Amino acid sequence: MRTKDIKLIIDKDLDRNKDIKNHLFFCIFRFGNSFINGNTIFDRICSIPFRIIMKLTYNKYNHIPLETNIGGGERIPHLLGIVLSGKASIGEQCTIMHQVTIGVDELKNNKAPVIGNNVFIGAGAKIIGNITVGNNVVIGAGAIVTKSVPNGKTVVGINRIIEQSNG
Repeated sequence: MRTKDIKLIIDKDLDRNKDIKNHLFFCIFRFGNSFINGNTIFDRICSIPFRIIMKLTYNKYNHIPLETNIGGGERIPHLLGIVLSGKASIGEQCTIMHQVTIGVDELKNNKAPVIGNNVFIGAGAKIIGNITVGNNVVIGAGAIVTKSVPNGKTVVGINRIIEQSNG
């Protein structure tokens, strides 16, 4: 990924996150992610300092691998206790609250969720397995999601999908 592309993505992230710690997180994550996804030995070597910085700072209280595919314009108000699989894919303009887990189902197929765009994931939610969460979905606090969710729905409890209210 070119530096200009990374800068555009970081600008989207910074617009939605006001805390300086989050600004630093996104800068480190985006540049580290670009090296992780590179194909040269130079890219692999350059990724090492970013892995170390992530391990010593943000991943003391979170698990967010540089391999995770995270779209631009994400909002993470409370960067605490977030666990993301390196195999997960998260769309653009999503909000991820604290204590969220997006992970693989190791008992079935070791695949991670694909999260659409403009998804709100409430505190403590768990999204597990080879599923797709559509665009404009709200996942309530503490929800457990192990089944795919269509666009524009709300999930509460354990896989309980309801219509979103408009007001």
